Amino acid sequence: MSLARQIQVNTNYTRSINLERDADSLAVVNAYIPTTRALDTLARIGDTFADVGDMPRAWTLMGPYGSGKSSFALFLSHLLGNRNDAATCAAQEKLESIDEDVFGKFLKPADDSSDTAQEYCRIFLTGTPEPLSRRLALALLDGARVFFSYEGRQLPKVITKFEEFISQVTISTSQLIHVIDELQDEVAKANGDGLLIVIDELGKFLEYEARHPETNDIFLLQALAEQAYKGHENGAILSVFVLLHQSFEQYARGLGKAQRNEWAKIQGRFEVIPFLESTEQTLRIVGKAINQPKKLPNTVVVQTKQVSQLLATLNALPSTLDKHSASHLFQQCYPLHPISALLLPVLCQKVAQNERTLFNYLGSAEVFGFQDSVKRLEHLGDWIYPWEIYDYFISNQPAAVVDHLTHRRWAEVVTALERLGDDNPDAVRVLKTVGLLNLIGAQAGLKASKEILSYCLHDSDAVTNALEVLQKRAVLQLRKYNNEYRVWQGSDFDLELRLQEERGKLGVFSLAERLSRQHGGMPIVARKFSIQKGAMHYFTTAFTDASSVNQIGESAGVPRIVFYLAEDQQDDESFVKQVVAHTSPLDVLVKYPHAAALRDAVADVLALEAVQNKSQELHSDPVAQREFRDYYQVALQAEETQVHLLLEQPQRSQWYWQGKAVQIDGKRAFQNKLSDILGSLYCRMPTIKNELINRDKPSSQAAAGRNKLLEMMLLHPAEEALGIEKFPPEKAMYLALLRESGIHRLDETGKWGFFSPNSGSSLQATWAEIEEFLNSTEQKARPFSDLDGILTSIPFGLKNGVLPVLYLAAYFVHQDELALYEEGQYLPTLSKDVLERFVKTPELFKVQLFRIEGIRATIFKEYMTALFTDGKTRSVVQAIKPLATFVGGLNEYTQKTSDLPEHAKAFRNAFHLSKSPEQLLFEGIPQALGFEIRATEQAKFDGYVERLKDTLSALKHAYSKMLDDQQKLLAQALRLKANATIPEMRRITGRYVGLDTYTVDTDGLKAFINRLTNSDKVDHDWFISILMFLGKKSPEKWLDGDKAQADMRLSEYSRRMLDLEALRIHDQKRQNTQDEFDVILLKSIKKGEKERQQPVAISKMQREAADELKSRLNDQLSGADKELQLAVLAELVDDFLRDYQTTQRPKVVSPKQLSKVKHD
Repeated sequence: MSLARQIQVNTNYTRSINLERDADSLAVVNAYIPTTRALDTLARIGDTFADVGDMPRAWTLMGPYGSGKSSFALFLSHLLGNRNDAATCAAQEKLESIDEDVFGKFLKPADDSSDTAQEYCRIFLTGTPEPLSRRLALALLDGARVFFSYEGRQLPKVITKFEEFISQVTISTSQLIHVIDELQDEVAKANGDGLLIVIDELGKFLEYEARHPETNDIFLLQALAEQAYKGHENGAILSVFVLLHQSFEQYARGLGKAQRNEWAKIQGRFEVIPFLESTEQTLRIVGKAINQPKKLPNTVVVQTKQVSQLLATLNALPSTLDKHSASHLFQQCYPLHPISALLLPVLCQKVAQNERTLFNYLGSAEVFGFQDSVKRLEHLGDWIYPWEIYDYFISNQPAAVVDHLTHRRWAEVVTALERLGDDNPDAVRVLKTVGLLNLIGAQAGLKASKEILSYCLHDSDAVTNALEVLQKRAVLQLRKYNNEYRVWQGSDFDLELRLQEERGKLGVFSLAERLSRQHGGMPIVARKFSIQKGAMHYFTTAFTDASSVNQIGESAGVPRIVFYLAEDQQDDESFVKQVVAHTSPLDVLVKYPHAAALRDAVADVLALEAVQNKSQELHSDPVAQREFRDYYQVALQAEETQVHLLLEQPQRSQWYWQGKAVQIDGKRAFQNKLSDILGSLYCRMPTIKNELINRDKPSSQAAAGRNKLLEMMLLHPAEEALGIEKFPPEKAMYLALLRESGIHRLDETGKWGFFSPNSGSSLQATWAEIEEFLNSTEQKARPFSDLDGILTSIPFGLKNGVLPVLYLAAYFVHQDELALYEEGQYLPTLSKDVLERFVKTPELFKVQLFRIEGIRATIFKEYMTALFTDGKTRSVVQAIKPLATFVGGLNEYTQKTSDLPEHAKAFRNAFHLSKSPEQLLFEGIPQALGFEIRATEQAKFDGYVERLKDTLSALKHAYSKMLDDQQKLLAQALRLKANATIPEMRRITGRYVGLDTYTVDTDGLKAFINRLTNSDKVDHDWFISILMFLGKKSPEKWLDGDKAQADMRLSEYSRRMLDLEALRIHDQKRQNTQDEFDVILLKSIKKGEKERQQPVAISKMQREAADELKSRLNDQLSGADKELQLAVLAELVDDFLRDYQTTQRPKVVSPKQLSKVKHD
């Protein structure tokens, strides 16, 4: 069962103190425990009350977070409050009961018979990132009103001065100090003893001051300290307390050396009181904060006594504690293990930050926080061991913000844990415990000895085993000379020393060059202008200094903010002489006077990078690597912070545009000015409210939507919303760009189409520029990409994403007058494929505008007569489109064949060679048709229409004519009349069925026979199939050479089919007998003589008789070479056939007889 209900924490100790919120809190006063440190500090403060003369009365309470500074300051303020205030009475009673001597110092002077405590006008303020002067004025007003509200006091006139200050834009230090002095007078008149100003978390004001040096509030602190030093003639002295957790100088790290020195001097005006409570005092507070059961189990008492005895023996207890008091104190701190309790105060001083104070820990329910650990305890007697403290304070700790030595030890522990892994939980816990003890450093006998470690787990044997494992794995080493386990350091690399060495070697480097390399081009969005125009518009950044000011150059068409980094008076003079004279309208110039702080931050980064590049040992040292990474990350963050200030606090800089100073009072004014400048530069920019397309580089999704929009513009221009249904991305683009502007709208007849933008549309100026561009193309075709640079620059500033849509819309509006070319070739129509290429490579496409006059009008009239019969007026582009479409639609055969009339071939070539529709219509085609284009007489063009029609007819029928020729050749090959129809041819092809079995197919004869005898296809497909086989491609793609090859193959197949028919006839005759026969066709063709052929049927008996004769012939021929043997056989066959056919004429089968044979 969890102990969470039995062990709880008093929330008055765990919540942070806020001076302004808790100024009247009685509970906070009751919970406060004045420690020895607090009493000593109160005594020192009380000593200043006795003398109202000149003496230091300005203090800095300095200590880590959670050390009790705010609680002390609040208790002090209550001691000096009004006697009628309950919290004041409680505070005074508590102090008097604890230390009467110290309390006596807070009473009124001895000559005052009232014998009461002093009363001060109390001023509280808590640090915020804003000017200290304004917040102090507000706090003075509030504090004064409270003070004068007691006992019927009248509000003094000085109150109105504070009210006036608050309404002022700036409050000077001298004014504020003067009014504080007046307030001291008024307090004295009201029987008050002084003025107490407490500034908690002063660091936040200092951080703001470091980022805004122009506020000069650091000198307000100096003036307050000086005012507090002075006595007061009326007795109302001023006491000032500021609460910090580090020195002034630490907050000034980003400033130049001179400013840092100035801050250090001002800190010297404040007496520093280190506010670090002893371990004993801290543990007593912890004991008060933890609410326990009234009686703890005996095991807890026994173990605390054992541990106290051991710690006393080892001299590991705080000097103010003996073993008995220590045991009692440890019991009050239960369930914290005694070692955990001793570690906590020192650990907080070493590594505690805002979210990791001791009392944050006690109130924390996050993992391994006190509340979480208590929930996991099951029985009274269970402990929260040191390893759990490690997990809360160290695992989630930003390591690089602690001191160098602590950070080194931290890196060693973390690296060791990574090496060890998590397979041995006891070893991990012991290692964390040793790491904590190493981290806080040897505190007398409190160190990682085996004796102390043996109590840090539930079982001492488990500790012993874990130590053996850790030593074997070289994670821990035992220092025998002082009996202490240490995490293996594994590193002799002194990063701090190397860093200082490299800082010294840097010398004077170019800050502007470094910033340009790392941060140049950083976009600064003009938000107001971007919202107005529907797209992101921004300035890029550049950096320069006195050494590189001559290299600023001109902006590459993009608005730019150029930061001039001024580090001294000479740089200021250079800026005035050289930079302000730079008046490019695209450049905003900025003199940044705080470059010294920026240089320091950059120098740290450069030095660390040099350490990394030059130190080989760093790469093999995991501890040093971790330490380096942490340092480097912090340095980069410091650089980023300084660069960020350039824009976050623009009022720190001096701004110029076009040679004139620009007043920038803050971020809002800065943003407004950027938008005003862009509005002036881009005065003709249209408003397009669609972020998908209105950008220079649309995303892949946006580009897909734009491509779909372009496709719909091409395919459905006459439909509402271009036929886009529902609401895909392209619909939003359409509405923003085409519908809103009126580019796509209904005409007066109620039809949808593309038109110039409506009057009043923000796109009118852009459209006028596009129209001017189109007019410029009349003399020479130009690509739309020539227009890109104009429309994307001043004064238009369009984004690249919208340009293709506008260009296509303009093309459609003027399509009857515009010719489109791709890589010099005219495109009569715009297809989807062409559109895709236009978007990808717009520079390959050109447009040209055409107009008709003079002799061209005469020629154009002839075209109108030849091509159109409706009498309507048409443009050049409208006239050329049907011709271009006709020629472009001709198949490949017609495009390339030479079997055309000469004028048809010349007409076709004119289309391929002409560079524009204008040249084609008025030069190319007339010349191709044999007409002199320079002639001016009408008679010269007589017959032009007829010649054009004849030419178009020849081209139109060239392919069908070729098919007719091929049909005649096929009919002749099948031994039919040339005018035989395809059905007639198909009827006689039945005689070729089965003929393919008489050939060994080596060259396509069998396939040809199969195509001839195929009965599945319709007539036209059957015919085309045969032509495709003969020409080895579709006849539409034939070249003249393909046609010749097809003719030759047809002739060869026809002849060979005749031979196969002869074989089949002879074979069929022999099949009527009972014997088996082989059939062979002998053929002889000799120059000057007719062809001779003879089928031979060889029976089995004849074959046996022939074998003996064949053997004797082979013997006779074997002595000759192969060529001679072939010659002999050829002569022998030819002679034999001549003689055989002469004597056996009735048996010869002529080709004519073969043709009459019908297949059964």
